[in-house]
Parts: sequence; structure tokens; C-alpha cells
Amino acid sequence: MNLDKSGRLFFGCKIDSKLRDAMEQATPSKKRYFEGTEFLTICTAGEERWIGKIVDGGMTASTTEDIQRNVVSILRNITTNVRISPSSVKVFVVAAERELEPQEPLERESRGPYIANY
Repeated sequence: MNLDKSGRLFFGCKIDSKLRDAMEQATPSKKRYFEGTEFLTICTAGEERWIGKIVDGGMTASTTEDIQRNVVSILRNITTNVRISPSSVKVFVVAAERELEPQEPLERESRGPYIANY
């Protein structure tokens, strides 16, 4: 079995409805943490959306813990009313560079025949 040293890893949390709502309500100063790729990146896995950090592979085990803490810290800063657990951070291999492009803004899903201000 061969190793791919050029592979990239994604450390992040799935964007559920609570996290999505908190991100939509974030102030402009906090949105800078996820609108772009400088701090956190939004990626997709099928229909799911995930937010986290993309890093180069080949790091030490202690570095993975630092990245996990960093992701959790930024998400807690953005979403003060949503509980973010360190155990909710998952690690995935980045499948394609196209996932590094900025994603469409988060949009609410239609959940009923009502009109709401967004």
C-alpha cells in the first residue's frame, strides 16, 4: 500500500440547522471567519455541508489536536448559542480541488407555506 503525501485533510463539523441559523445570524465581523478560506472553509459531501479547516497531510498527531481545538474555538466564537463539542470534529480526505472553491451562501430550506424575513 502506498501513501499519498500530497493529500489534503479536512477537519470540520457538519452544518446542521442550528449551526446554519447561527452562521446566518453572525455579524459581519464574525462572517469573515467562514466567508472565504483564510480561517474556515465550507465543503460539501453529497447533500451535506461541512465547515472546517483544510490542511496538508503528513502532520504529527499532536498537530491534529491543535487543529481540532482551533476549529472548535472559531466555531464557538461564531456561534455563541450553539454547543460545539470537540468530538463533533471529523477528519476527511479532500477528494478534489473543486471543493476548495467558495460555496454558495447558506440558504434556509423551505419548511412550510409561510413567509419569513431573512
